[in-house]
Amino acid sequence: MKYFFVLLALAFANCLSATALPAKVDLTGRIIDGDYNLPLEFATISAFDHESNLITGESTDSTGNFIINLPKGQYKLKFEFIGYTPVDTIVQLNQNLNLGDIKLFNQAIELEGATVTAERSRLTLKLDKQIFDVGADIVSQGGTANEVLDNVPMVNVSPEGVVTLRGRSSVKVLINGKPSALADNNALQGIPASNIAKVEIMTNPSARYEAEGNAGIINVILKDQDVKNWGGQVSASVGIPTDYRLNANFSKTEKKWTFFGNAGLRYSDYFSTGEATRISQLPNGTQVLNENLTQERNDQAGNAFVGLDFRPTEKTTLSTSYSLYHQINDDLSNVNYTYTDGLDNLERDWLQSYDYLEPETYHQIEVTLAQDLAKEGSKFFVLFQNDFWNNNEEELTIVTESFPSNSEAFQLRTRDFESSNDYLLQGDYEQRLGEKGKLEMGLRGEMRIISSDYLAEQKLVDDFKVYRGLENQVDYYERIAAAYAQYSVEKDKWGLQMGLRSEYTNVRVEETKGERADIVKSYNWVFPSATLSYKFSENVNASIGYSKRIQRPGFWQLNPFGGIENPNELQFGNPDLDPSYRDLYEVKMLFKNDKLTVAPFFSAHYIDGFYDTQVIQDSTGLVTYFPINLEQERILQAGLSLTVTPVDGWQFTAEASASEFTQTGFYEGVDYGNSFQTFSGEIGVRGKLPKDIRIQSTFFYYGGQRYLQSFQEPFFGINGGLSRKFLSDRLQVSLNVRNLFELYVYKGGATLPTFTNSYARRWIGQRVGLTVAWDIGADVRVRRARRAIR
Repeated sequence: MKYFFVLLALAFANCLSATALPAKVDLTGRIIDGDYNLPLEFATISAFDHESNLITGESTDSTGNFIINLPKGQYKLKFEFIGYTPVDTIVQLNQNLNLGDIKLFNQAIELEGATVTAERSRLTLKLDKQIFDVGADIVSQGGTANEVLDNVPMVNVSPEGVVTLRGRSSVKVLINGKPSALADNNALQGIPASNIAKVEIMTNPSARYEAEGNAGIINVILKDQDVKNWGGQVSASVGIPTDYRLNANFSKTEKKWTFFGNAGLRYSDYFSTGEATRISQLPNGTQVLNENLTQERNDQAGNAFVGLDFRPTEKTTLSTSYSLYHQINDDLSNVNYTYTDGLDNLERDWLQSYDYLEPETYHQIEVTLAQDLAKEGSKFFVLFQNDFWNNNEEELTIVTESFPSNSEAFQLRTRDFESSNDYLLQGDYEQRLGEKGKLEMGLRGEMRIISSDYLAEQKLVDDFKVYRGLENQVDYYERIAAAYAQYSVEKDKWGLQMGLRSEYTNVRVEETKGERADIVKSYNWVFPSATLSYKFSENVNASIGYSKRIQRPGFWQLNPFGGIENPNELQFGNPDLDPSYRDLYEVKMLFKNDKLTVAPFFSAHYIDGFYDTQVIQDSTGLVTYFPINLEQERILQAGLSLTVTPVDGWQFTAEASASEFTQTGFYEGVDYGNSFQTFSGEIGVRGKLPKDIRIQSTFFYYGGQRYLQSFQEPFFGINGGLSRKFLSDRLQVSLNVRNLFELYVYKGGATLPTFTNSYARRWIGQRVGLTVAWDIGADVRVRRARRAIR
């Protein structure tokens, strides 16, 4: 099927090239902010004939540039961008014409001493991506990247920091189009929300992007400062429960140099409660285990980022930066375990004190070179990146028995020293071909080394001994080499994009004290992508696409040791886990006018070697969890995204999707075949109240999932916020509430031949935060997005 798309696209492109077209010329230019001379991405250009009939339209790229191919003649042009005053002009096209810089100015109107500014759109829907404007989002103010992503439609971030997109966790999170150790280790709380400009959601990325991530790509684009003189912002937040945050950023530009940086501190407390029931059929009869948990979690964190841009010429930018993130997680849990028989007779009563401490430090060094070449439309980008991190996880479990005896039952302690060093070198080249064509090529090399030195011990009399043989050092080596080429073209109403990416991966897993031999795997795979689009009118577009992607196992899935939080169960990793591969077929439509944007979609995912978990219970009742590969998972999904602007100043957003999951595969003689359906949705509203107060609220619902051995019940919640600016917009005060009415509860469990289990966990209660942000400097403005690999 996928080769059919490629052949069809090639044939279609050939037909387009052979078709005779009327004589046309190119109209080019750049749209910029008139106050700060900064490019405006996604600004629109509309061309009308002498009878005011719309002929065609286009939008600007990340540099503010545009190109429109038109027959010779006279046209009325209209340049627009949300929140800016439109500009109209009339041109006579007899030959190629470059309009240069078109300046748009912020749309502010003075009314009896008050300033009214046009509302920014919180969510922009495009055919190939969704764009979430963080600056227009109130709920995430004063938070971190986790809160930002958790407020993006159909994106969920678990309390452990795991990001899912439309219910699937195999998503690749990029920072400015590049990988990040923070994203790969579920530590996005190291990025303050105030440093984020926007978030792009791509469910069907092209071959230009790395092939990692079966569920798609989430690209977090950070802000940049490139002001004429200097400027910055300081913000402070307080919250209930205890939540203190302080962030500051700055920028200073002198001639060819720009210096920028930011720093932040965070001190947060979280409280969690939960309960669980497990009914087991053991050789000596029925056992009922009831658990009741209370947990206090404390996070202390600091982050810093410094960098500079040097522009020796107008077409060359050399950038370098260093970022640091340090966090201490200190969690204390108390769990009561009661064991009864099938007749509700008490057999054992335990109280567990569990202390978890994890200091972790992340570093990143980055150097980039961006060069616009002499030939129009040609440029290249080179990136070097070094991520290195370390953490030291320590657990201490003390279990006291109050029945049938009154004594200390046992004591366990564990430690796991983990570290990683990741080197990345990447180069990208773009070249314009013909009137509407573009060729993109690139090379990428990455090397990663991760180490884990772990030990679990049990106290016996007055000394500690190794517990269940859990002592080892694991070293993981990964090398990836990739190359891609991609061609895209637009002619009249048709658009075509074809790409091919090849990635070679070499993996080696060494266990110092393990009985098994070193695991060495090498595989080379080709990842094609193709998208064919058609513009039915200026308001209606459609596309059909295909892409192949890979999901490599994370180190937490490979590491044999997974910690001992619960004495009744053990988590293990599987060093022999293979990657999974996804084939995605997707159809999209987009209808858009001044008031309404509607984007329905249908997709079919075929995932070979998908990940599942083997759950086993032994004769004593101990449950173990072990990740495995299974044959295939098929996901059929249909949904709809929309934005509505009924009146100026108000916007409603919604997204809903229905999915069918089907799994097939055997492991150790067990048939894991299964199927279930689920539904998820989200509704949001944002608007302006009297006194220039902004309001925002979001309701989300994620449907349940039922695999063969485990299930998760639906969960839902409400977030909201208020915001107002003062003192010529230099001072902003925001109040936000997360998990309003404490509706957000995780429920799930497991069903196996020997036991059934159910649990409910309230990870966070209602959280209220107040943020005050002050813009400082001689030339203050909202920062534009940093140049990213796109």
